[in-house]
Amino acid sequence: MQDKRLQESVGYALVRAFRTVNRGTTRALSAHELSAEQAHILLILWSNGPMKVGELQRTLALGSGTLTGALDRMEKASLVRRSPDPNDGRAYLVEPAPFDSKKKQRIERTLEGIERDSFAMLTTRERAELFRLLTKLAGE
Repeated sequence: MQDKRLQESVGYALVRAFRTVNRGTTRALSAHELSAEQAHILLILWSNGPMKVGELQRTLALGSGTLTGALDRMEKASLVRRSPDPNDGRAYLVEPAPFDSKKKQRIERTLEGIERDSFAMLTTRERAELFRLLTKLAGE
């Protein structure tokens, strides 16, 4: 790469790092017949319980079209279900479908392994600093 604007671009480096981690995640999750996106949606729902679609969208930082498409595919595959929110007639709640606990544990272990392996070249201190900086960038 000749252009210093790209060589020294934090944004470009961040996109490349994301793609590297995402490809590894996709490969590792293929054994579970899940995409990276689907696994992260399930992980959020397993951790937080049923959520409104808008809340899930904000948590995942996904566009509404992207999330709607993912939820449509996941509902068709019986991974999640959407039901009317009893407290808000205009909204839907998304919840994970009942899952075999052993399969759920394997998926969670796979995601933990991806996290560990993707950042293995960083020290504990570097990982903490990277997390701090990325969280700051995300406005959290």
